[in-house]
Amino acid sequence: MKMPLRVGIVLALLIATAAAVAMNAPRKMALEVGALAALPSTLAEWESVDLRFDEVVYEELAADDSLLRRYSSPDGESVWLAIIYHQNERYGAHDPLVCYRSQGWGVVDTGTVRLSWPHGDFDGVWTLVERGGSERLALHWWYTTGDLATGDRDSFMSRMAMSGIKSNLTFGAFLRVSTVVRDGDLEGAVRVLKEFSEVVLPELPGLFEVQEDSK
Repeated sequence: MKMPLRVGIVLALLIATAAAVAMNAPRKMALEVGALAALPSTLAEWESVDLRFDEVVYEELAADDSLLRRYSSPDGESVWLAIIYHQNERYGAHDPLVCYRSQGWGVVDTGTVRLSWPHGDFDGVWTLVERGGSERLALHWWYTTGDLATGDRDSFMSRMAMSGIKSNLTFGAFLRVSTVVRDGDLEGAVRVLKEFSEVVLPELPGLFEVQEDSK
């Protein structure tokens, strides 16, 4: 009895996937808890102070590593940098808007800003939030295998999935930089976050080095 064409195609794809996995030795990230602290504490003229999330945030994120810092510039600007890292198919690609709203921030507006770095330009996503008469601007994107930085969650998830098939390696980092919006100056806040983000971006590949699994 002949095998139905559709079944044959599915089997062929499964065999090809298995062969690809077998030909690529399992790999893992050379990243231990606390390794994100290797990010320079001074970036250009920005000096930093290490901070901590509330304990409940660490529990909810269940991250493999995380970093929270406040960077300040000589001209009095301050930005808060958060990096949340997950590996081994723990995507961690949550919806940032959920985080803001759960902390009592109301979302006022959203948009994108073009960010440049050595691996190509991409659009980061900014969100203007308000609480108790105070406004903050947050800019976020994701970073993953193959030096992909993107503000598009679907692109991030697709790269994670393909990486898992090709090399048994999946990791992802969520990055957010935020600052206070002074006197309603949204354009100024966007400019500050763009400038700082483009200082941080070139540092990322060195933080997420890959090593061959010894097993």
